[in-house]
Amino acid sequence: MKNSLFKRAIATAAAVPLALTQCLTYASAVSTDMIEAPAAVQAENDALTLESLLYIPADQTVSKWNMTVSNSLAAVQNRTGDLDITPYVEDIAGKAGAYSDAVKVILTKYIIPNGVTYEITGSNDIILKGKVTSPKQYDAYKGTPGEALKNVGDKYGVPGLINQVTFEDVDVSGEITVTIKASKLDTSTTVPVSVEFKTADGSYGIGQIPAWAKGKVLEIQAVAEKAIKEKVAADKVDAAIADYEAQIKKITDKLDKADAKIDSALKYSQSGDYANVAAIIAEANAKLAEKNFKKQIPATATDIATNATVAKAYDQALKIAAPNGEIAITAAELGAFADSIKDITASLAGGVGTGTGTFDDAEKDAVIAYYADGSKGFTVKDSYKQIKATVDFSGIKSVDAGSVDVQIERVLVTETTTTTSTTTTSTTTTTTTSTDTTTSTDTTTTSTETTTSTDTTTTSTETTSTDTTSTSTDTTTTSTTSMPADVTVTTSVVKSYVTADTDYAFYLNTEEEFDKAQVSNVILHTSYVEGYTIDGQTIITKEGEDIKDITADINFGSATPSNTYKQDNTTFKYSVPVYGADGVLTDNEGKNLTVTVYIGVKGDTNLDSVANAVDASQVLAFYAKTSTQGRAVYDVILSESKLVSTPDGLYEEFAAFLSDVHHDASVTVGRDAKKDSRSITANDASNILAYYSKRSADAYKDKTDKEIWDEVLSK
Repeated sequence: MKNSLFKRAIATAAAVPLALTQCLTYASAVSTDMIEAPAAVQAENDALTLESLLYIPADQTVSKWNMTVSNSLAAVQNRTGDLDITPYVEDIAGKAGAYSDAVKVILTKYIIPNGVTYEITGSNDIILKGKVTSPKQYDAYKGTPGEALKNVGDKYGVPGLINQVTFEDVDVSGEITVTIKASKLDTSTTVPVSVEFKTADGSYGIGQIPAWAKGKVLEIQAVAEKAIKEKVAADKVDAAIADYEAQIKKITDKLDKADAKIDSALKYSQSGDYANVAAIIAEANAKLAEKNFKKQIPATATDIATNATVAKAYDQALKIAAPNGEIAITAAELGAFADSIKDITASLAGGVGTGTGTFDDAEKDAVIAYYADGSKGFTVKDSYKQIKATVDFSGIKSVDAGSVDVQIERVLVTETTTTTSTTTTSTTTTTTTSTDTTTSTDTTTTSTETTTSTDTTTTSTETTSTDTTSTSTDTTTTSTTSMPADVTVTTSVVKSYVTADTDYAFYLNTEEEFDKAQVSNVILHTSYVEGYTIDGQTIITKEGEDIKDITADINFGSATPSNTYKQDNTTFKYSVPVYGADGVLTDNEGKNLTVTVYIGVKGDTNLDSVANAVDASQVLAFYAKTSTQGRAVYDVILSESKLVSTPDGLYEEFAAFLSDVHHDASVTVGRDAKKDSRSITANDASNILAYYSKRSADAYKDKTDKEIWDEVLSK
């Protein structure tokens, strides 16, 4: 994914999330330095050096840097504070290209005044937070909806139109929280990272921002078009609206492209071998040049580390992590170390990038001396260290963005040593003979068992035991025998289980009952025996099985769609136990009988557990393609969720179920209706927007989703 394209696309939608994201990117770099820097503080409390950071004792092969870092983080005294992002404004704005002015204003007016903070929690997690306030009026910065509105006003006889429109109903405020879960370093070298952009209409991962931004642009468009219709002369309105929509489409197209680039990066796969970091950078720059990108990555890691922006962030990190000079590692030294890594194997697949390389072992002489006596069965003639870094960004389209893992190990180059010795062997012989014979005869009236065992032991030895497995065959029969008149016959249940036919079904999280139609042909099988006991011996007189249809008696206990649904279940899939009169039903293997259900939020087209303008946009796009363009329903994908890959898959059908929020009262559409039997139109998009508007308003904060939907659909 081209980073500059992603940044510019986000900047297009008033640049709000972009600016904060870039700020926190630098802040994240600060905290990463905080994690790595204290990795091996020496016992004498000397300043930490790069050598001590990479140190592995001669008698060990695996670095325990994670434990050292965890202990060092626990000792940090400045556990909360502010991150001054003012020094980065020009750097960030400069990377935004044509949108630099907009980004600069957003940073200085809507982010910096709110503050960007850091916190190291009691468990050593590092949390970075920044807030964005929502502007009520937009300026005409290049490439933004504000510029498009100004252009239309100037062109169609309403100069200053942009100053006559307020956007109070379009809320782009939110809070970004970056959580670096350093608490995991107690037991692991992997550090999970989460990035949450929390807004009034839901939470988004960094990879979901383009889609969120597109939804906001569409909201802005609706407000602006209303103003155009009110302010522009009647004979020019249609032309003005068409002109404005064309300019907005350029913006939303860029956001679509950015979203597609994220998806492409998650699907991208490549691997290669490189002599060093410089070779990787050179290949990346060559590809950028092929695609006419003028910007190039600095040629070496040292060049990157000494970049003015990185240097400023690093210096700020040292002030936080080591205010008294406890760390003596410069950014240039870190860059030089990266440049020293050689024989690199790098790969990227499914949103997971892995790089493995080697570097010189500073303790090599001590390692060779440690193994010199050959007592370990070998000697060492050389050693080097291997570093493996894995960056998992496969979750970039969710709040749990991914993780970073770093492993450092020592590799020994050995020579085998041979030791010859003479051993005197003493042999003691033991002979054990054991014969076990068991004969068992079972009938319905008698039982005979004969066991013969002979054990003969002389001295002491070990023998091999051979096990013989017999095969038992159970046959269900019914037999009747004569019995004494004074005995009592009892009946015992041997086994009880059910067989049934089940099917999956879709539900809304506001529903209060599961549909029994998911389960049919529920047959209860009960195996039993009858018999009596006389003179200590049990006599079986009858074996049989009862079969009963209990379909009408089944239920789902206390489970309902509303109390089963969990917002963090990204698959929307649940297994619900089926109950009978005596409790949960089980199958022939003793497993609970369950049905599969998919539960989601009404109006949630893109399957992110929130119904908002993004979903309305996708419904409108689907409607346009299947109505005005005349394309078949199963030739068009409705949902842009990553769960959906084909226009006829299960999750596409689920999205259609959730999106079909409204239809004529004369039409009955069941939960099992297929996509081509549903009527997904502009009415659905309009209702989703109406719901979203009410859900976001303070007046409805105490209303349930069901209450709001009932109000929306009653009009």
